Amino acid sequence: MHTVTLPETVYNRLSAQAQASQRSIDELVVQSLLRTLPPPVEDDLPPRLQSELTAMENLSDDGLRQIAQSSMNTDKVALYDLLLGRNSAGELTLEGQEMLAQLRGDADELMLRKAHAFALLQSRGHRLPSLSDLHRAARG
Repeated sequence: MHTVTLPETVYNRLSAQAQASQRSIDELVVQSLLRTLPPPVEDDLPPRLQSELTAMENLSDDGLRQIAQSSMNTDKVALYDLLLGRNSAGELTLEGQEMLAQLRGDADELMLRKAHAFALLQSRGHRLPSLSDLHRAARG
């Protein structure tokens, strides 16, 4: 247990909110802190990816924005689409299936990096873009 000294105005606001919501001040403080702390890295991820996501906490806001706005190489996207089409048609070789699985894994890891970067930016007080903003940027 730790003691934190709060300005009286902050304590009074917490006290009023605690009474209004019928919760304890401790509960409100913990809830507020959890919303502002960086998101935890899941234990079930591969160690390499866990390390990478954990290291992202040390990046600057600009570095996080670069990751959040990154996209997969257009050649990889084209190959992924081609392999996906062949797979749907039942025309994919074993080698093609392995390549499709690898590209799918790469895409999943990219989305995880992007989501973690956005979550870190949000924990630092930045506003997240709306879905329409993200769609416009993707087309842009």
